[in-house]
Amino acid sequence: MTRARSVPVGRRFLFVDRRRAALTVLGVAASLLLVLVLGGIFAGAIERVTSYIRSSPAQVFVSQGGVRTMHMSASVLPADTAARLADVEGVAWATPIGFASGSVSGPSGRQLSYLIGYDADTGRGGPATLVAGRAPGAGEAVLDEQAADRLGVDLGEQFTALGTPVRAVGFSTGGSSITNTTVFVDTAQFTRIRDERVSYVLVAVAPGADADGVVDRVRDEVTGVTVQTREEFAESEARVVTDMSADLLRLMSTIGLLIALAVIALGLMTATLNRLRDFAVLKALGARTGRLAGVVTMQVVLTVTLGAAVATVAALALSWALPLVAPAVQISVTATAVAQTGVSALLVGLVAALWPLRRIAALDAASAFRETR
Repeated sequence: MTRARSVPVGRRFLFVDRRRAALTVLGVAASLLLVLVLGGIFAGAIERVTSYIRSSPAQVFVSQGGVRTMHMSASVLPADTAARLADVEGVAWATPIGFASGSVSGPSGRQLSYLIGYDADTGRGGPATLVAGRAPGAGEAVLDEQAADRLGVDLGEQFTALGTPVRAVGFSTGGSSITNTTVFVDTAQFTRIRDERVSYVLVAVAPGADADGVVDRVRDEVTGVTVQTREEFAESEARVVTDMSADLLRLMSTIGLLIALAVIALGLMTATLNRLRDFAVLKALGARTGRLAGVVTMQVVLTVTLGAAVATVAALALSWALPLVAPAVQISVTATAVAQTGVSALLVGLVAALWPLRRIAALDAASAFRETR
């Protein structure tokens, strides 16, 4: 006895006209791509802003009491803070850095910048990667390669950091975002440019020690400081940048999402309307309204899934290609962003595509043909 095979009506309805199906899928993909790119640019900017923290070899960051970020913050610690921290059980080393914000300028322009003074002999607190040149000495600095290109500064040439001329002896990477860059100088040069201050202390945890345990001991033994793990410090930094751009981000995301959902709703509703006669025939042949809704649901799921796949591939391609043209712009595409965007598109698409079926659901089988003529 042969088992009856079910006919994949939803899939056949979608692909019976391949050109129309391709246009619908591409319309959904273009809409989802808009949302992914808008969100990805902001996520990429946050990654760049926190790059220095996340790439640091230190597992614990110590700042002035009440100060939890670098961005838009002023932290000043007593000069002996690093020595006191080095005596805490579980600390492998503690190194101070100076931190100030201002601008750097070169032959081709000016840019906002963070200035970081560090111990160039040990390299702790300095750039994670040097792509050219060497560590700085007196009157010298390491400039991010993207900022150097934008400012027109070549290796060995002078530029101005916070009003003081310095010579670029090295180029780092990963320290420039859409709005600002990072310049590294040694501790003595930082004192000449700004002042003799300790802004933050970077603490490395000894092998076998627990970072959370070290944080608790530092809080108990060293007063007047804020102690955070690297992850907590990076999250605090990301949060303050997000809060500062929240209104702009919300406006951009809302506009992009509304445009995307409107295009998706229109495309999928049109796809259903174009098949109303076919649905009427199915109803006249005995198909229940639930069966018709299942056919439409399958079309929507297939369309949104294919559209999301195309949009994700295109977004990943853009995230690779865009930095080649605009190095300061980074697009970060995450699985969470893809899932959230896809679910939103699916929900709106289902409502829009199923809405026209109310006309068929209200008809009896005999009048279905007349309704669709």
